[in-house]
Amino acid sequence: MRVPYSWLTDYLVWEGSVEELAHRLTMAGAEVEEIQDWTDGAAQDKVLLTKLTANRGDLLSVYGLARHASATTGAARLPFEVSLPPVGPPASLDIDVEIADPVGCPRYSALLVRGVKVGPSPRWMQERLLAAGMRPINSVVDCTNYVMWELGQPLHAFDVALLAKDEQGRAKIIVRRAESGERFVSLDDQERLLEDTDVVIADPQRAVAIAGVMGGANSEVGESTFDVLIESAHFSAVLNRKTAMRLGMDTEATYRFQRVVDREGTLRAAQRSAQLIVETAGGELAAGEVDVYPGRRDPLVVSVRPERANAILGTEIPPTDMAEHLRQLDMDVSYPPAPLPSEGGNNAASEGRTDTAIRVTVPSFRPDIEREIDLIEEIGVVHGYENIAGTLPAVIDEAGTLTERQRLRARLGEVLRACGLCETINLTMIDPADLDRIGLPADAPEREMLTLQRSTDEGLSGLRRTLLPSLLHAAEHNANQRVSDVALYEIDRVFIPQGGDASPEERLHLCVLMQGSYLGGRWAVRDGEADFWLLKGILQEALDGMGVTGVTWERGKHPTFRAGHCAVVKLDGEPIGYAGEVASAVQQEFGLPRRAYMAELDAEAILDRATLYRPYQPLARYPAALRDLAIVVDDNDESSAAKLLAAMQDAGGELLVSVEPFDVFVNPERLGAGKRSIAFSLTFQSPERTLTDAEVNEAMGRITEGLAAHFGATVRAS
Repeated sequence: MRVPYSWLTDYLVWEGSVEELAHRLTMAGAEVEEIQDWTDGAAQDKVLLTKLTANRGDLLSVYGLARHASATTGAARLPFEVSLPPVGPPASLDIDVEIADPVGCPRYSALLVRGVKVGPSPRWMQERLLAAGMRPINSVVDCTNYVMWELGQPLHAFDVALLAKDEQGRAKIIVRRAESGERFVSLDDQERLLEDTDVVIADPQRAVAIAGVMGGANSEVGESTFDVLIESAHFSAVLNRKTAMRLGMDTEATYRFQRVVDREGTLRAAQRSAQLIVETAGGELAAGEVDVYPGRRDPLVVSVRPERANAILGTEIPPTDMAEHLRQLDMDVSYPPAPLPSEGGNNAASEGRTDTAIRVTVPSFRPDIEREIDLIEEIGVVHGYENIAGTLPAVIDEAGTLTERQRLRARLGEVLRACGLCETINLTMIDPADLDRIGLPADAPEREMLTLQRSTDEGLSGLRRTLLPSLLHAAEHNANQRVSDVALYEIDRVFIPQGGDASPEERLHLCVLMQGSYLGGRWAVRDGEADFWLLKGILQEALDGMGVTGVTWERGKHPTFRAGHCAVVKLDGEPIGYAGEVASAVQQEFGLPRRAYMAELDAEAILDRATLYRPYQPLARYPAALRDLAIVVDDNDESSAAKLLAAMQDAGGELLVSVEPFDVFVNPERLGAGKRSIAFSLTFQSPERTLTDAEVNEAMGRITEGLAAHFGATVRAS
């Protein structure tokens, strides 16, 4: 908020410099980010740019800031007075107000000024508005804006002649909810499509303002205006924010209503506005006011225990000083407390006993104060944090640590980075059009997303169920920067709707993308182009590093991946994701210059099986026996390398400690049609002795016999 210094000193007697005042306000919680020099012709001023927390709507006014400064600095505060005797017939003869939505509008106060002459506002008022960052309009509108800045209460002025009348000939104001699909033209000449959650100010025929947001062109004050209705109301902060956000209308009024204005201050602000209008635009204030207040409520009373306040603040402030600090903030304080009534008649133990708590009636302009701790904070602010002695914190017995699940997730990232991948972090929102770009069909489950009520300018309107578009966008961004060698991974959540009002299921997914040179063309290092086998090797290394076993790879199909170049990854026989070469159509959609390889796995399933600790295995004391075995089998999924490997391990027994495939050979002329050769490296070893050739040959015989029986495999001689 921009606060002209000259305006602030209308209510604050400050003898120091503006820089000192800014420092004192900042230390008291009303941060001043900058002091600007403002000039307009011969007019000059200093402007304080304040940054306030969202719960301090009472500081969004010159007078509210002066009140806070007076309490926290000890400077005298000048009283705020309104003096304007009403004349003429009562306002109720010409205007009437009906609140049909007390939730959206708990109070509506209206005054009537007759016989105004609209023209430019005085130069002094224009200068202050310009210094505050507002554009002068005319003598009536400028007065309402001036009071909004001065007291924090947004106001609006209606031309009474433009309001439809009721049966008694009175200008009728109706505060109601908008009808779904109702159209409204605001003061900026933009047509707005309203919904039934919007609160509007209407006459008997149509809406004339969006409550607390902006007035309408159909009741605007202009040069021909003669009678003015001054609106000063209290609107729901929640409904006001919903309307402003949906319509994209961020005004000074909405900024204040969303931070809760003083519902008891509506009439005072209207009277101050009427006084200024009469002084600058002429006219007469009608007798009486039309004040409809269905949301009236008793003030909140909160108690604070002095001993508790001192314990929290680390101070020794006397209770009487605490009470005085709170009175300086215009709070109604009851202290010292009255004696408690005796318990049971002549009980001497209870006679003269008092409740030592300080009771505070919270003023209506401080809705942020609800509990004892809020009052303790105010005591600390007025006392001055700089006056509280610094102390070392108590010894902490236990420091906060990561959970085992969090450590497992961090470990997974460490392994992937050790494999040469770079981590990327993307938005959880995606554009539904990206699901078309990655080739998903219309009935794909990933299209059932949670959608946002109001999407961003980039069309990000859905919470993602897959990480594939995010990493493809990252590769696209790199390609636009002429970087074609990328190796990325992301571990983040996807959101799966559960139907109805149930919260979505949030699951961690792992996504990897590789493209171009894996080593990035490093000097003196043999380069290697990323391919499926490199991708699989890195993923397998990550799974091994997490202690995850039981992972198998099988042929699979996925619309994002090239047909015949996709694998489904299974854990204990259950699918946990896909890996493969990105389809050419998808690569073209994202403008990728080289072949890309991707994988997306369910990280939750991986973490469920992962472990941070490995059982100790002593190093073998006896040498290993190595054998290579090349077998010819049918070229189909029934004779996959994974199934052959499992069969060899079963047949080899305890002496076979490892089996690794290292070569695949296909040649119809040498092997026959529909055949392929797979070569394995086998390691035999015993922890107790050196194996003999006879023992190894016997194990090899069992293996070849088992492969022949189950897969029709033959040993390839050459």
